[in-house]
Amino acid sequence: MKNIENTPALPLSKKHFYHHKTELKMGNWKNNFDLNYTRTLIAIALNHCCKYHDLIINGYLITAKSLYLVAKTHEKSMDMMLNKIEDHINLLLKEDNRIVKNKKYNIDFILDDEDVFFEIQEPFFKVYPLKNDYMIPLITGKKIELPYYDRRLEALKQLVHHHPFCSAVDYSGAIGPVQVSLIQD
Repeated sequence: MKNIENTPALPLSKKHFYHHKTELKMGNWKNNFDLNYTRTLIAIALNHCCKYHDLIINGYLITAKSLYLVAKTHEKSMDMMLNKIEDHINLLLKEDNRIVKNKKYNIDFILDDEDVFFEIQEPFFKVYPLKNDYMIPLITGKKIELPYYDRRLEALKQLVHHHPFCSAVDYSGAIGPVQVSLIQD
């Protein structure tokens, strides 16, 4: 009979998570909708990807022009996850029965006809690396103290701490619109 107690236990293999710090600049599609509506669409899509596609968000900020994201995925590049986010936003737009029409003469048209939907042809987001050294700690719940006064840092602190679509809310103890995995120090 074989002695099971003396055999070493094999560790279970875990998938490796890749850390991403990206700025996703919104395309012109945002001009067709209300600002809070686009932010809500992005928040719903991020929650969907957290639930079904192994996206772990540690920090985010959704502004009028960009989505700042500190996240972990199983993918080496953010492109696969970005495609899933864009697909879910597109699905939400189709389910909402809103119609987006291409611009003519720089005027946005939203028609009330529920039978016709013109898909947005351009990409929803353009991916850039997040280069703002102060943004990453602020949206992941860390405090930044400088020995001097920096006007841009103070403005960024005000934006992050009082913004309804930011992970700083989660780090302060409240619950924000997007599911966040808090980074423990």
